[in-house]
Amino acid sequence: MRAFTDAMPHNRLKNILSSISFRIALPLFLTLLLFITAIYYVLLPQLEQSFITRKQEAIKEQTETVVSLVESYHERETSGELSRKEAQDRAIARIRRLRYGTENKDYFWINDLFPRVVMHPYRPDLEGKDVSSFKDANGTYPFVEFVKTIKHQGGGYVDYMWQWKDDPAKISLKSSYVMEFKPWGWVIGTGLYQDDVLADFTQIRNKLSFICTGILFIVSLLAAYSIRQALKADKDRSVIILNQKQLMASLEQSNTRFRNLLETTSDWIWEADQDGRYTYSSPQVFTMLGFTPEEILGKTLMDIASPWSASQLAEAFQQRLQNKKKIVGFECTCLGKSGQIVVLENNAVPFVTPNTKRKLVGYRGIARDITERKMALEALKKSRDDLHTSLEETVFSLASTTENRDPYTAGHQIRVDRLACAIASAMGLSQEQIEGLHIAALLHDIGKITLPFEYLAKPTQLLEEERAIIKRHPEVGYSILKPIHFPWPVAEIVYQHHEHLDGSGYPRGLTGPDILLEAKILTVADVVEAITSHRPYRPALGIEKAMEAIREGRGTLYHPPCVDICLDLIQKKKIEFSSDDWCPVFF
Repeated sequence: MRAFTDAMPHNRLKNILSSISFRIALPLFLTLLLFITAIYYVLLPQLEQSFITRKQEAIKEQTETVVSLVESYHERETSGELSRKEAQDRAIARIRRLRYGTENKDYFWINDLFPRVVMHPYRPDLEGKDVSSFKDANGTYPFVEFVKTIKHQGGGYVDYMWQWKDDPAKISLKSSYVMEFKPWGWVIGTGLYQDDVLADFTQIRNKLSFICTGILFIVSLLAAYSIRQALKADKDRSVIILNQKQLMASLEQSNTRFRNLLETTSDWIWEADQDGRYTYSSPQVFTMLGFTPEEILGKTLMDIASPWSASQLAEAFQQRLQNKKKIVGFECTCLGKSGQIVVLENNAVPFVTPNTKRKLVGYRGIARDITERKMALEALKKSRDDLHTSLEETVFSLASTTENRDPYTAGHQIRVDRLACAIASAMGLSQEQIEGLHIAALLHDIGKITLPFEYLAKPTQLLEEERAIIKRHPEVGYSILKPIHFPWPVAEIVYQHHEHLDGSGYPRGLTGPDILLEAKILTVADVVEAITSHRPYRPALGIEKAMEAIREGRGTLYHPPCVDICLDLIQKKKIEFSSDDWCPVFF
């Protein structure tokens, strides 16, 4: 065969080599052209539309959340706990403070069906005014359009020009979602600015363009390298042909063994080049994703990933390829050919050329379908969250039982809870400790349910024997709570919440080292709230008296760090004592 090749005319051999090079180069460059077209004329427009849709769904969900918040105040109105004005005032005050977004400046507003503005955090000058004649720079009457949308659709999106967040000097196109709260005739809404959406998507487009440029450059180099290698290989073709029969027989045997192995495993086995593009795929990819092995070749893991996963994992994926090390446990949510969600766990090892240069060729790995395992974990998390919610509801039910027995301290446990949690947060306690303190604070007076009502409501000072009975409520509370298997020492915290550092407290006379930190915090919060609140036998003494009391007891009765932080919270007005509706978030 070599003699035949050597005898071939020089020009004919040159033409054959050129034809081979052209056949190799043409598909590669067509693939690059198709790749560019798909990215900029198919993928990017779809991604942009999906991005805008997700943004719109987000503001819709946020509006629905705020309507649910208003509904909670309406329920308190219908139950008789609050008058309509009180319920509306509290709802307005709560919504006025709500912010979200990257700059924490996006907001919610309220108007009625007249329309009049009920509340607008950045335009208080419009509150209470008739805005039916208010129009934007394009001649749109936004508040009229809000009402029309509510009446015709019950809720929806409205586009108009509006000031940029809290900057009245800047006007921008805004798309808002409005929703009606029928019991009060309110229209509640929030929106997104087109400039924000454009800026966010421009960042995505620029990043994708950068990645595509890099991929195109690398693929071009690979194409040139492939052509060069093909030309070099053609010179040695005759030698290869001489051994072809033996090699093909050996290859067929290897393929048979390998095929049998692939058909007996449930994992997807693959090979990829150094850029992560699949160069081989086992048939199991069809079972997992619905793609044939041929359809998956040339793609990367990011090409079959869901848009969200691709945006979140693209950088991490590239870093793993560049590190040229093992890839272990790399999880990615993928989209099958028919759109099904499949979570894959990828493990791979790099392989190099067998020569001494040890140049990276690509990766060999397996992908395992862990969708069911992830769903099981999500179900477990939901079950845990449901259990936590049930615990919260039970605790609030128990706390309300105590308040029903002692109406003069209604709200006492909730206010103590919020002050105690604020102190604990400022002290740097862990979230787990704060959660345990929260439960204990809500239940710290649970022992009072067994006390005589006439003692609790007595308008004069208690007698010594009556006071002794009252002092038993921490012990009774401990007995009630001890059989309940809380993940925190709730019963012991309740038992200790009237103990003092010097041993003068009750019921056991414990001293500082024996008292839990959570109980020390609860003691300070309980004293402050009790002094500032009304009691049957005396009026409220005021916050100054409360501060004076804990200062005097600092170091003897009360834990010094707890006292210092409590005083700091009060003096810096990080907690409000003039309202029954304390906010649980202080920082």
